[in-house]
Amino acid sequence: MRNRCGLLSRHKYLLAAIVLILVLYNSLPAAKSTLSPRTEQSDNRPRYLHQSTFRANPDYDYEIALSDALQNIERDPNVHPEATDTIWQIILSTKDQRKDDSYDFQTRNLEWNYQLVNADWADNFITNTLASLPDLARLYKSYPHYVQRGDLLRYLILWYYGGYYADVDVYPAKSIKQCPTLHNIFKDPSAGTSIGSNVSLVVGVEIDEPLASPQKMRDWHWARRYGFLQYNIYAPQRFSPLLREVIVRVMSHTKGHVESHFWGKYDEMTTLEVTGPGVFTDAILDKLSDTLPSTHPLIEKSLEADEPLGDLVPTYSTLPVQRVTWAPFHGLTDTICAEDSEDQPQKMGGLCVLPVNSWGNGQRHSGSEGFSSPHSCINHRFGGTWKPWKQSWKKYLFG
Repeated sequence: MRNRCGLLSRHKYLLAAIVLILVLYNSLPAAKSTLSPRTEQSDNRPRYLHQSTFRANPDYDYEIALSDALQNIERDPNVHPEATDTIWQIILSTKDQRKDDSYDFQTRNLEWNYQLVNADWADNFITNTLASLPDLARLYKSYPHYVQRGDLLRYLILWYYGGYYADVDVYPAKSIKQCPTLHNIFKDPSAGTSIGSNVSLVVGVEIDEPLASPQKMRDWHWARRYGFLQYNIYAPQRFSPLLREVIVRVMSHTKGHVESHFWGKYDEMTTLEVTGPGVFTDAILDKLSDTLPSTHPLIEKSLEADEPLGDLVPTYSTLPVQRVTWAPFHGLTDTICAEDSEDQPQKMGGLCVLPVNSWGNGQRHSGSEGFSSPHSCINHRFGGTWKPWKQSWKKYLFG
């Protein structure tokens, strides 16, 4: 009997030790991503091209299959092709509530429909509306935190329905249709035309610091020196090919991360690159590169800016790769748009990029002005409560 009690006692200690090891392991930050700017060396020259490690060995077969599945949905004859003026906001946690900024955004844009997406709506959208999209529900449920789910959701919603997405901590300095940098995108009744009829996606600049040092990147917790913001996105049309590419990239990178990390943990840099503004920016620039003709101004400006750098010259050639980099968007002061070329077999849907002070004002970098700037259309509070250093230890560890 005594031996049996001793054996049970040892089993209890062993079980306790295993639990302790698991708790300690999960309490540690995720392994440092090679995406971290801490590994970069400063050479005091601008960088307009970022090489994501997630594109080092992409699963092209998987991405082609996803793209085909998305295009099958787009071709559904029962789906109306026109987007409606709808404002979308997302709150997935039952512990979070709408606050003044969100209500102000709705009341200042009363001519728009308003939809607050909660977890039940999102689950139905993922599992039923988009049931034909392979692997979507599994990957969506694999995310350990609401921030990753919210990232993928906004891309899917705007791709499928179109409309205007804004984080709930975005304040409307102006109503959407009173934003000066959006005037040419909305139809002018007197002219009868608009750029918006040829544009499927409108984005803003968030980070524009090609000369940022590694120390500055550490201080600001950046994964890269440039990027489009994705806390505020406008899709004038449904089924933007640009958003389709973003969705394919997010799902592909998520699948790769899940399969290569047993615990499925996401550090800050990995979140930024797998679902956040990193993959969002890369997908847009790559889609432009794949679809625009080589004579397009965005490609010409990219090549011109790269001449003294050589970042576009591959090791196997003396000629640069003709593609779009961040160079055309550096120091942007006016809205710049790229429409589809009829000469290209692939379509990218048309893109407009707004200067930093339209949607990215209130920052202390990238030439940003203050919240009271006359150029500001929305002000983002930059709560960033999902980030590890802004969470309690319990929330960081256990979600």
